[in-house]
Amino acid sequence: MSKMLNKFVIILMVSTLASNRVTAARAPAPAAGPALYTIEGSILPLDPAVRVPERWPADVSLALNGGEYLGFVQADGSFRISGVPSGSYVLYAHHADIFFQPIRIDIAHNGKFRARKLSHLRPSQVVKLPYPLMLKPGMPRRYFRTREQWNILDYMLNPMVLLMVFPKIPTGVPDLSDMITSFLTGNRPVEKEKKPTGGGSSRKRN
Repeated sequence: MSKMLNKFVIILMVSTLASNRVTAARAPAPAAGPALYTIEGSILPLDPAVRVPERWPADVSLALNGGEYLGFVQADGSFRISGVPSGSYVLYAHHADIFFQPIRIDIAHNGKFRARKLSHLRPSQVVKLPYPLMLKPGMPRRYFRTREQWNILDYMLNPMVLLMVFPKIPTGVPDLSDMITSFLTGNRPVEKEKKPTGGGSSRKRN
């Protein structure tokens, strides 16, 4: 009786293992995710005439499509943005003091990269860029306008000053514009021809 029970248990275990293998074989394989790629490049050196920031270029931050994917720059200027699927992106390089022009990056399904300048004024204009990317720093940002300097011409051409200096212009005096032009250039004003008055010589009657 015990031998038969042992055989029954063994047969039950074997059948259970076989059914588990069949179920695992029939289960669908998990779907593979989209292929991910890495955008690579480097930051070019600054113009010698521009003052180099303290942590340049490590303080440059990179973002695709306004922050969808982020990247960081190493101390040697190289950078990588990993985990990016195929598609079209706009790369923004941001720095507090230096301006960078945005770049359009297209990643094909086969992993081929294409980079070009992004122009909002001429979107149809295509200017291809080399890959890996080489980001060229622009001119320093200007947060404040240059203070205007005092100019004597602005004072002299002020309408209030002109009214005080020339309250009335008598007949026969050159025009105000001619006087100002002659004063600035040093030339004498051109005298205008006098029109004949109505009291001139009349024709003799027969």
